Amino acid sequence: MAVSRRGRWAYLALLVALPMAGCGTRVSDARIDAADGSARSAVTQTEATAAASDSPFDAVAAAPVGAAAAPAADSAAVPAAGSTVGAAPAPGVVAGGTAADVKATKAGKVKTAAAGVPVAAAAAAVATGPNSPCKATLTPVVLGQTAPTSGIIGASTANLRTGLALWVRAVNARGGVQCHPVAMYQMDDGADPARVTSNLTELVKNKHAIAIIAAGIPTTFPAGQTFADKNKIPFVGGDLIEPAWFKDQWMFPQGGSALAAYAGGIREAARSVNAKTAGLVYCVEASICGTINKNFEAMATQSGLTTVLRKVSSITNPDYTAECQALKSAKAEVVFYSLEGAGSGRMARSCRALNYTPPVATAALAVSATASEDPNLRAQGVYLGTGDAPFTASDTPGAQEFQAAYNTYAPGSQVDEDSINAWTSGKLFEAAIAKVYSDARSGPITTQMLLEGLWQIDGETLHGLAPPLDFNKGAPATRNDCYFSLTITEKGYGSPKGSKYECFKGLPTGF
Repeated sequence: MAVSRRGRWAYLALLVALPMAGCGTRVSDARIDAADGSARSAVTQTEATAAASDSPFDAVAAAPVGAAAAPAADSAAVPAAGSTVGAAPAPGVVAGGTAADVKATKAGKVKTAAAGVPVAAAAAAVATGPNSPCKATLTPVVLGQTAPTSGIIGASTANLRTGLALWVRAVNARGGVQCHPVAMYQMDDGADPARVTSNLTELVKNKHAIAIIAAGIPTTFPAGQTFADKNKIPFVGGDLIEPAWFKDQWMFPQGGSALAAYAGGIREAARSVNAKTAGLVYCVEASICGTINKNFEAMATQSGLTTVLRKVSSITNPDYTAECQALKSAKAEVVFYSLEGAGSGRMARSCRALNYTPPVATAALAVSATASEDPNLRAQGVYLGTGDAPFTASDTPGAQEFQAAYNTYAPGSQVDEDSINAWTSGKLFEAAIAKVYSDARSGPITTQMLLEGLWQIDGETLHGLAPPLDFNKGAPATRNDCYFSLTITEKGYGSPKGSKYECFKGLPTGF
């Protein structure tokens, strides 16, 4: 597309706003796309370079210099090499942490603190190692993301894109990852397995992404896994909807296991009313719904619940009166909705019409910020188990850093749990490269270098964003069956337990 100088400035102004998607605020798809570098905001190589040279901002949506132009229909990268994003941090700001938060752990591993924290008094104490200021801007590191931001589940997963864009903006504003600016390509796959494969091929083979990050493959996991296995490409974090995230050596989950999150939601819903019985409505469209059905009784038993009904349905049903009547007749005191967000809203509406209002448990990914505003869901009460800290929490350094970035780059815009899941995936990437910082600061960041860093992750909580993470060379990640708790009530989202997590023992694998 032809873009005038004036047009580029208007375009960049949208990027700086970085609207994400948040409680009480509606953001159009066009504004979200413009903010995060997606389909309708892609620019050509020539335009990107010109925009970067004209821009006073720290990051722009542009293809890296020397790379092929982003496909006009699907992707853009952030930022252009040679822009100001790779500059050394301002005086008193350390790229990667504070002296007080640098702690030695077993086997000589070092955990770095939350990034961008003012530490003028302690600057000398962190002048070496992964926290030392950048002396020069190194070559950009290219990363890729595929996620369904259109189609039937697009509304539920859109903030995987905007949450990752927020991380890119924040990390580049303080010098990049170990002095390497991050160039991010984000592509929409519409939850189509063929498009997932096509996107991944484009990202890795043509755009030369060294890894896929914050992957959104909740209904297309086999396509992503097949590509990862064939090409030995690490997937650093993602939706964590499928239990199989903990089954493959090329998958590096940034949070707790899927079944722990689902069982956690059930437990918290049951606790709210001292429930003794549970029911399930699960979709026919996605394999994960079948997995939840097969493992539901085992998950419910973890909280002392007796399963009284499991009923299959569809996420496209306009009405769920029959399902609600069956659950009411079975006397289910808590219900798990294995549906997407809009379907969950229709389910709650149908049940309330029958004066049947049990607390609801469901997957955090299934309830978008927009769906959370549904008055029927709010009135019924929703309990979401999640593998990462609640996006509303602010009681740990990791959560505080997320809140600070949001308030700096996207104040007032929509945000949900997908946002912090994607952000945490970015923080996991940072933590891995910090393990190999000496090599990273000596040359380009490569896939092998990233893998070496990931394999050193042991007991890492990313400053409170995740339960302890452990990865293994040549083997899947060590499974952790831990969950955080998020709620939706008439007041909106809440995190009554903050960033505290609980863990299960004896959950099935769910594979």
